[in-house]
This record gives sequence, structure tokens and C-alpha cells, in this order.
Amino acid sequence: MALNFDSIVKNTQSIIRGEAPGSVKFLAAAMLMLSIWVGVYLVHNRTIQSQTQLNTQQGRWRTLLMLANEYKSLSPEQRKNSNKNGNVDVPAVFAQVSEKMQLGSRVNRITPDGVNQSVEINRLYAEEFAELQKQLASRGVRFIAAELRALPAGTERLFTISAIIGPIN
Repeated sequence: MALNFDSIVKNTQSIIRGEAPGSVKFLAAAMLMLSIWVGVYLVHNRTIQSQTQLNTQQGRWRTLLMLANEYKSLSPEQRKNSNKNGNVDVPAVFAQVSEKMQLGSRVNRITPDGVNQSVEINRLYAEEFAELQKQLASRGVRFIAAELRALPAGTERLFTISAIIGPIN
């Protein structure tokens, strides 16, 4: 039993035109199934997106609760010292310095890490990194830990920096 491609094409065309018996019902059923499938796909996609957003918000809430509990667990003397030493708003200082230095989209990540901040900055020249360190230090913020990765950029090198910054004690 050989399949003839021309007969398959002619039969398909007659079904699409509505010439074959029952073809209109077949096309209506096919369109109904396709629309149901698209609807289920869109609802599923939206559900996944909502779940992702919910997980992100829950993570932020847990971080906030952790920070609040950490602050509550400090003794009154430690709270006074943390206010004295931690008088520096690290995220605000970093935002001011990055705006002043026009780092913009090169700042890849800023996340809270207790009192400190974890930051990642891409495509910095050595002079910019030195200036960043100097600007932060002048405002009471220091690099606690940093990982530098050098990337070649013509005759110079660009740095990607992953660092933890915090107030100077």
C-alpha cells in the first residue's frame, strides 16, 4: 500500500474548503481544540509567572524578618553601638556614589546581607575601581570582601567586581 502525496494534498484541500462530508464539523472541532489548548497554555504561563513573583516577594519578606529578628536579638548596648557605627546607610551611600560615577547599568546586583550589602559591578576600569573605593571610604563605607575578575578590553583590562560592602567600624 503506497501513499500518494498528491492524493493526500487533494484530500486535505477538500477538507479545508469544506467539500468533503463532515469536514466542516472536523474543522470546527479542530479550531475548538486549538483554542482550548491556547487558553490552557496562557493560564498555565500566567500561573507560573504569578508563582515566581510570589516566591520573590516571600524571599524578600523572609530577609526583612531575619534582619528585624537580628536587630531585636541585640542587647541595648549593641544597639547603641550599631546605631553609632552603622549610622551610615550603606545602600544610600552606594547609590549616591554609583550615580555620581555614572555606573548606571554596569551595577548588576545589590542585595542586603545583614548590615552589609552585596554588590556586583561589571566593566570597570582600574581607575574607576580605585575611585569607587575612595568615594565609598570618604562616606564611611568599606569593602569587607571582594572578588575581582579581569577581562581583556583592547590594550586595557576591565574588571567585574563581586563585593560585600559595609560601614567602617
